[in-house]
Amino acid sequence: MNESKVTGLCGFGLEVPELGAAQRFYETFGLQAQNVGSVLLLRCPGRIDAEIVLTAAGHKRLHHLSFYIAPETRDAFAEKLTKARLKVTDTAPAGGHRAGLWFQDPWGTWIHLNPARPQPLAPVTLQASNFGGRSDRVDVHLWRELDKNRPPMRIGHMLIFTQEWERAEAFFATVLGLRTTDRGKGKVAFMAAGEGVIDHHCFGLINGTHRGFQHASFQVASFDDIGYGAWRMRAAGYKESFGPGRHAIASNLFHYTRDPWGSWVEYYADMDKITDRWQCRDWESLPYTWGPEWSPEFWNGEMNANLEPR
Repeated sequence: MNESKVTGLCGFGLEVPELGAAQRFYETFGLQAQNVGSVLLLRCPGRIDAEIVLTAAGHKRLHHLSFYIAPETRDAFAEKLTKARLKVTDTAPAGGHRAGLWFQDPWGTWIHLNPARPQPLAPVTLQASNFGGRSDRVDVHLWRELDKNRPPMRIGHMLIFTQEWERAEAFFATVLGLRTTDRGKGKVAFMAAGEGVIDHHCFGLINGTHRGFQHASFQVASFDDIGYGAWRMRAAGYKESFGPGRHAIASNLFHYTRDPWGSWVEYYADMDKITDRWQCRDWESLPYTWGPEWSPEFWNGEMNANLEPR
């Protein structure tokens, strides 16, 4: 493929007030941490590329977004960005760490393009189930055999707040080649990347007053992995959460835990898969079809509030 479109989400970067607190939170969540100088790298076990890059600062702030591009499109992407009057560089900004192409979007957010192919997921063997009246698991104590510490498999998607919401959606579609797959009318645009059978979304934009990190979501293998992850976070003292439940748009199972700076990190499983036949629609439905008692924070106002400085 020689067309200059991003092929998937690689990760993101944040500035945070305390790297030690961030490391404790994300290691409890199931990620592996690596300190490289003043930068903290976080990834799911077995992943090659850092999925989160953290640096210390006075306030939590979104530092950058990172997407994969096909290696053979690197030069074409650099040319496309230059024609769009965006300054492209091979040098990472302070705290960026990642190698590849860098530029700032019209709102000043750094965007990194990683000229590499997304790492495929290793398959996970799950225990047989007895759903739907089936008897596929017999004479087995399932509760004794479940893996209670299976970590997340990869970053699946992330959402950010943005002002000029419609213009931002057009920018990410035109310049990066992301495809809008569904919208919560006036509130959120979900966007996908890649070819063939792909996740419903890997990125999203929430209508807000200014740029900011809203949440990152990590794929797990099963509903039990969501439950054990939520239990583990709660036992470690991270008790503010929302879930479990099943979303409406994209249909995935979810559980969110609030991070030490007011944003959210999500375990998810069983997301809708789509092809080029999928039709984007604007929806007015609430964000989940079942779950805990309704929390207006997840739909009204700024959908959990953008707590980052303007």
